[in-house]
Amino acid sequence: MDLTTRTVRRRLPSQHGPHWVRVARGRALGYRRTEDGPGTWYVRAYVGKARGASPYRWKALGAADDLPHAVADGVDVLNYARAHELAVAWTPDDDLGVLKGGPVTVAGAVTRYMDWYKEHRRSWYRVSCSLEAHVLPELGHMPLADLTTDRLRRWHQALAEKPAHLRSRPGEPKNQRKAVTKNDRRARKSTANRVLAVLKAALTRAYKDGLVASDDVWRRVEPFRQVEASRTRYLDHEEIRRLLNACERDLRVLVRGALHTGARFAELTSLEARDFDPETGTVFIAKAKSGNPRRIYLNEEGVAAFDELTAGRVAEGRIFTHSDGSEWYPNTQQRRMREACKNATIKPRIVFHELRHTYASLYLMAGGGLPDLAAQLGHTTTRMVEKHYGHLADTWRAERARKFAPKLDVGRRAKVRRLKENRQP
Repeated sequence: MDLTTRTVRRRLPSQHGPHWVRVARGRALGYRRTEDGPGTWYVRAYVGKARGASPYRWKALGAADDLPHAVADGVDVLNYARAHELAVAWTPDDDLGVLKGGPVTVAGAVTRYMDWYKEHRRSWYRVSCSLEAHVLPELGHMPLADLTTDRLRRWHQALAEKPAHLRSRPGEPKNQRKAVTKNDRRARKSTANRVLAVLKAALTRAYKDGLVASDDVWRRVEPFRQVEASRTRYLDHEEIRRLLNACERDLRVLVRGALHTGARFAELTSLEARDFDPETGTVFIAKAKSGNPRRIYLNEEGVAAFDELTAGRVAEGRIFTHSDGSEWYPNTQQRRMREACKNATIKPRIVFHELRHTYASLYLMAGGGLPDLAAQLGHTTTRMVEKHYGHLADTWRAERARKFAPKLDVGRRAKVRRLKENRQP
């Protein structure tokens, strides 16, 4: 075992993120220690900044020879010198992001899937970060042919038991929150299910592309059951009024747009003036998260608001911009929303996406139907709205039942009366 590998392992705690060492311009060699198994070597390359994309490309090179039973062979198990050599020689544009002539790894399948995802879906950056944080460190170096159902199940279970990572300021140590309460454990399992679903999608695409012979291995891995919570946080009309009054002007316009449409932040900030049709009272979402465009129907108040916003704008002009005319970019609304909630005494405070939940909740409580809401939100079926908002449709269902349930016309009322209970004197 190479001395440098042993030294790095001794210095780093278990479950630490990759420790990077610069090996060339824009290139770094990384090592990540695991708790009970050999560590993993990584290479990271700077490819430049792009909107909505990570400025780095990286992949797993192989296992490290940091344990007595991990003997370096130069292919699957690498000492420091071999890892350093491969990191310098790697090109980010290599096919599938794997070494030439080597087997297709999980990291390679993920790279191929993300290239496809970027062209056909939204939220590319969020999905990419999830895979890089939860999948690649543990499974990235493994060839697809070596994956087993048991290995994926153990990874899935371990992911649910890990503490949640909280946001921290640059330069500060990473903040974690252990799952203490029953709801915390449910939330961790829910997160593990979402990551599992993304990994399955990446592996299934590799199977469809002929990179692996069968997809039985990951199809047999089942998600945790009954861990999804319904959406219960939404604003009432009084809270909406206070929030709008506390927002800066450009954020206020954006919040109103979200409450009138139920659209996601990325969908709203991509809208152009030509996407609003005053004749039909609709807003056309061309770039939806699912990739399927849709039309959102507005009420009279919504039509008037969008009519005012688009008046005098060129057809290609963005509807929602900053006060200086610049565009909104991902996550730039978070700080302002936090401050607005604080000033409006919204407790607990909400994030921008919960305006979508507010739209859905108020829509149902006002008498809207689940199929109509699903179409407004961009869901192809009612499964999602039933799971998250179905409990709010009870009032609507009761009213519809009183109105449309069968009425039995049996003529005159029966003369049968309930007998009164005889009471002893």
